Amino acid sequence: MSQQMTSKRSRPIRALVCCPIVALILGGAFGSFGDGEGRVVRAQKRQPTEKPGPRKSGFYDYYDASAEFSPGVGRVNRAPCTIGAPTPPSIYAGNMLLDCDGEVPHNETTIAVDPNDPSHAVGGYHAYQLNFLGATLVAHIVGTTSATFDGGQTWQEGGPPLTPYQFSGDLALAFARSGRLYFANIADHEGPGGVFTGPSVVVAHSDDGGLSWTHPVTVAKGKGAVDPRGNGQLVFNDKEFIAADTYGASLFVNRAYVTWTSFREFFAGPLGFFQSPINVSFSNDGFNWSAPRSISGSNPACSVAVFGAPNECDLNQDSYPTVAPNGKVYVSFENFNTPAENQIMVVSSADGGNTWSAPVKAADVFDINFPTSVDGRATLTGCQFRVSSVANSAADPSDPTGKTVYAVWADNRNGTPAATNADVFLARSTNGGATWTTYPIDTTANDQFYPWVSVAASGRVDVGYMDRSYSADQVVCQYGFTLTRLVFDGGIITSSLRTRVDTGLSNPGRSRWFSSSTNSNSRFIGDYNGVATGSDGATWSLWTDQRNIVPNPPSATRNHGQHAVGARTP
Repeated sequence: MSQQMTSKRSRPIRALVCCPIVALILGGAFGSFGDGEGRVVRAQKRQPTEKPGPRKSGFYDYYDASAEFSPGVGRVNRAPCTIGAPTPPSIYAGNMLLDCDGEVPHNETTIAVDPNDPSHAVGGYHAYQLNFLGATLVAHIVGTTSATFDGGQTWQEGGPPLTPYQFSGDLALAFARSGRLYFANIADHEGPGGVFTGPSVVVAHSDDGGLSWTHPVTVAKGKGAVDPRGNGQLVFNDKEFIAADTYGASLFVNRAYVTWTSFREFFAGPLGFFQSPINVSFSNDGFNWSAPRSISGSNPACSVAVFGAPNECDLNQDSYPTVAPNGKVYVSFENFNTPAENQIMVVSSADGGNTWSAPVKAADVFDINFPTSVDGRATLTGCQFRVSSVANSAADPSDPTGKTVYAVWADNRNGTPAATNADVFLARSTNGGATWTTYPIDTTANDQFYPWVSVAASGRVDVGYMDRSYSADQVVCQYGFTLTRLVFDGGIITSSLRTRVDTGLSNPGRSRWFSSSTNSNSRFIGDYNGVATGSDGATWSLWTDQRNIVPNPPSATRNHGQHAVGARTP
């Protein structure tokens, strides 16, 4: 989720961006508390490790963001708007601009295509809703959608009601076979004294293709308040994602599955407890959801126990569900119960989410050798925005057995902290997730990052990602967007077509947003992109784009905006 700002200009606007690292056990248990699922856990003495654990995706540490948002940057009301040719500025020629609500940040994109109509797609992104009332800035970060019914020629922006919450983000979209569209977010609100509540997982749905929405249904409620001092009890639900069953032959057709990380922590002086299991809930109608349950399980590969049992995979982040043609559900996630490199684990369910397999290791992830940003987060050489390695998983719709599934990520195994060279990799299983093979997808010079995978009805694999190979070097922080299409024959890649789909370089190194303390280098561009493939084989890509110039307030360096921009590749 993106940064959040309080509403009073009389005090610094605060953005919350990361979390404490994992702690090692030094002694026995001291005290206890509930973990959010009815169990009692024990707090223990702690000290920091050298290896960071899973990070909360959007906010935790506080910094003064007052300089980011000032009068003149745009006055935005939450109202529907429509954009389309020839309305978009010429700078986006050849691409699609999805947002139309003002010159404010838009980032962290997702996209879904209607399984019944390949010309109907819906994109999602954060929209920063800014208004000035005298000296008071009212700032809300809202999960927003934009829908097209004509193959991307025109888009109508909107989104579900936010009540009773004030902020939403980490958005995800999924169509069911029925045409019902699900929109998942985490959501919270500002509490007494200006602190933010532990985020809840919420899901809204639309039956008219994304033009109107139900109120969000709370699937899993957060607990406690986000405390910048790191004390107290907190259940912080984070990084949710959603998938729906679109297959007529499945016993669970139209069922939606949402997964997320449940950060459960309690810190009081030297005592503490910290776990982050992956949870799941499912629904057949969008109104009634199953009770959340943990599915990250145990595996000998989870060899470093911190607060959990031996071999328990309880330090995780970034989970992504996907549904195969026979109704089997796979969930991939990154696990941190390791002495060095982290790992991708995958669990599965063959009975509609009622029972789950033990996790299987799919691949190692080399993501502990990135340089760090001013926020203490992994970044790329020459940049300041945070990056993470693991992206999503996707089942193969051309395999009726439901045994073929993919997971994608980008890591720095070919780079160093002094000079990153992030590359894209793909893991593939053809036996239902029992074993996996890793394939390098793009090892071009400079950085390829934030990948996303989708699979066409033909079995063609589409991988889209941000790509710095189009910029001059690592002295500047710029990127384009690449789509690589793969064809497998058995275990061999027989075709790999790499195409640049953006029509203009993004320049977060000269960003108007999130850059007041970094010499114009943006600290945030979102945590993922979106790629989806329609039934006609066309690939839709959606990313945070920073090519346009923000004219006001004038600046020689901090002058590039953030918008949701995409491409449709036949």
